[in-house]
Order: sequence, then C-alpha cells, then structure tokens
Amino acid sequence: MSSNSTTEKTIELTGGIDVGNGYVKGVIRGEVNGKEVFDAIDLPSAVVSTSRATPKVPEADADALRIVVEDDFYNHLAASFTTPLVGHSDLRTFGRAALSTPGSKFTQFEVLGARSKADQELSFVLVLGVFAAKVLRDHVRAHGTLPDHELRATVRTGLALPIAEYVQRRSSYAAQFIGRLGSADPTVHLVTIKNFSTPVTVRLTFEDVQVLPEGASAQFAITDKGEPLAQALLDDLRASDPEEAARLQGVTAGLLVGVRNTVGVDVGEGTVNFPVFTDGAFNSEAAGTLEQGYGTALTNALDRMSTSGDKDLRFKNRKALADFLQQEPSVFLQGRFDRAAGFVSEEAEYLCDEIASRFEDVLTEVGGTTEVVYVYGGGSGPVKEILRPVLQKAAGSIPVLYLDAAYSRHLNREGLYLAANAVAKSAKPVAKRSKAAA
Repeated sequence: MSSNSTTEKTIELTGGIDVGNGYVKGVIRGEVNGKEVFDAIDLPSAVVSTSRATPKVPEADADALRIVVEDDFYNHLAASFTTPLVGHSDLRTFGRAALSTPGSKFTQFEVLGARSKADQELSFVLVLGVFAAKVLRDHVRAHGTLPDHELRATVRTGLALPIAEYVQRRSSYAAQFIGRLGSADPTVHLVTIKNFSTPVTVRLTFEDVQVLPEGASAQFAITDKGEPLAQALLDDLRASDPEEAARLQGVTAGLLVGVRNTVGVDVGEGTVNFPVFTDGAFNSEAAGTLEQGYGTALTNALDRMSTSGDKDLRFKNRKALADFLQQEPSVFLQGRFDRAAGFVSEEAEYLCDEIASRFEDVLTEVGGTTEVVYVYGGGSGPVKEILRPVLQKAAGSIPVLYLDAAYSRHLNREGLYLAANAVAKSAKPVAKRSKAAA
C-alpha cells in the first residue's frame, strides 16, 4: 500500500455524462502528473444491488494497477453510496459485470410509462459512480497503488434530460447534485469503492452542473466537429441513397456546416427526442419528445417471446437481449439469433411508425424553414433500415442525414463535455464555500 500523504490536494474533474436509458456514454478530463488525461466511458445503464458489504471475492490490492487502469474498470465497478441522492447503502455492481452478476436486485431504467429519469435513483448512482471511478483511476495512474486515505474531487459536468423533462426539471436536477441554492456548503457525496480487499472512499462535490436537452447536445457536437463530419455524412448519403445524393449534388461540407435551421431525431432506448434549431438557437417551443425508444421495442419483443412457446428465446431482461443481438452469432446460435431478431424487427416497425408520426408533428411547426434533418443516437443503428425511408418520406424534399451509429451514439456525451468545459474555461477562481461565509 502506498504511503501517500493524507493532505493530497482535491482534484478537479470536467466531464460530459450522457445517462441514456440503455447506456452511459461519457468523457471525463482529469490530470495526472501535470498532464491532462481523458477517459471515455461506455457501459450499460444498469446495476445489480446486494445487501452484502463487499463482493464475495474481492480483488487483491496488489492487482490495482491492472484492474483499475489497464482493464475497463467502469464496467466492473462495485461501490456503495452515502449521499442524499441514494436511499440505501447496498453494494452496487456496474456495467457489463451487472449483466452477469447474480444479485438481489437488477435495476435498469423504466422505458414503459412516464416516470422521469430525474426521479429514478439509478441516474444519480451512475453519475456518481463513474466520477468516483475516474478519481481512483487517476490516483492509481499517478501512484501505481491504491490510496491509504480518502480521495477528494470537485466536479464540473454536463448532463442531459429528455426535452420534455428538460423544460420542467433542468434547474432542480442540477441542484440535487450541487446542493441547496444559497447554502455555504455543497452537498457531499461519498462513494466507497469495494472491488478490493481495502475499500477506497471518494468524496465528491459538484461545482457546476450544466443540464442540456437530449439531442440538442449532440447538435452542438456536430457543429463543433465541422467539415470532416459533414463530409462523412454526405459520403454516407451517396453510398446509401444515390438518388437523394444526386439532388444534393451542389451541397458541400462547408455549406452543410453553415446550416442554421435543423431538426434532429435522437433515437434512444427509452425516448426519441426531436431537438429543433431555428436560426442557430435551440427552439424549445417546437422541439418534442416521444416517450418510446428502441428499448420499448426490445421490451415488447421479450413479452412476445415469453408467450411464443420458444424455450430457446429466454433472456432475463432487455439488456441481455440487446447484448445478444449486438454480437456476431456462432453457427450454433444463428437460428436463435434470427428468431430473436425477427421478434425485435416486428416491434421496431411499430416504433418507427410512431417516430415518423411525431416527426411529422414537429415538421408541421418548422418544416417550412428546416434545411436539414439529422438522425443519430444509440437506438438509431438497429432500426436504420426501417426508420430511414419513413423519415425521408415524411421529410419530403428536406434531406435526411443519418449518422453512423458507431460514432453518433457518442455525440451527446461530446456535446455535454463541450458545455461543461466552456463554463469551466470562463469561470473565474471561485472561493471555497465555508460555514463562515453563510
């Protein structure tokens, strides 16, 4: 164990965390030995909870460098929480490990019904967990071992809510992380990481939380990426829809970057958001949210599988089904894969009809001035073959640019990071809040 000083300074983190109904996509900037270090985060939005204080078989402290830094630690984090945002101090296992770890309770976001993501405890568990994991990773990067003292970090972050929730909940959602407005002391969130024989406590406080509408943050990232991304979109359109590309023969990447009137179709697991930009500014009046997503199709497909009598199609939750369909099937699994994909495809057709209907409502408001439609999001890839033609039909002469899911699912996190980083750069040094200042 390291003998690092207990007076080690509080570290500063800046991140963009896109807490989707299906996956958490994030990017967090820290500092190790005077150099910026960025972590990219991609894990299923799920945890397994148990009342045990520690994992059955904790990892050896001596393996910290390999497990925390060299492996994908975010997808194997095990931690408990002491914070007003989390009701129980159960041990929670994160990410892909949660999909295969038996526990007393498997928690994922609700995608049926209208319960706000801001009201679901899982949102806070995931955000606090990934920031705590980043703190430990950077410490182990710097020192090679686990700490012998509590780690502390202040956080600036960008988070997102579905557009309908953003309008009503953005201020209260941010305040839950930061603390009561006007209070001298920020809310303290303690995360105790328990993967190892020696637990590590991370103390988090939030200096600033920027809450953006889902989809709009992706639009900011598209603009920031500029002509290289615009050219990739045009190349994709030429390859996938030559007839549509021929109509846009005079459109260059430079012209596309300059577009200021757009509609986005951000397909997530629990919602589909339609961010509208009018003259370059987010138009909350015309934007909207469909309270369904790719996860809705998965959930409905699971229900149909369970009543089909096909005993080979047994998946414990939609995450397991989604993971199965994302893998290239072996010859032994091909038949099972095709049957499962068939159930999901049928449900996806219903979903795409709903998306197209809501999209037409948005175009009724702003279609006359809309120059381009962008389609992106983690749920857009699996439904591309069904969704793209129905959107283009609804859009008429407006070009529909479908971003490749390999990178489009990360656009929201990059836009959220841009928002948090812009505030961090413009902020003047802030005096530490204390009781004496109250």
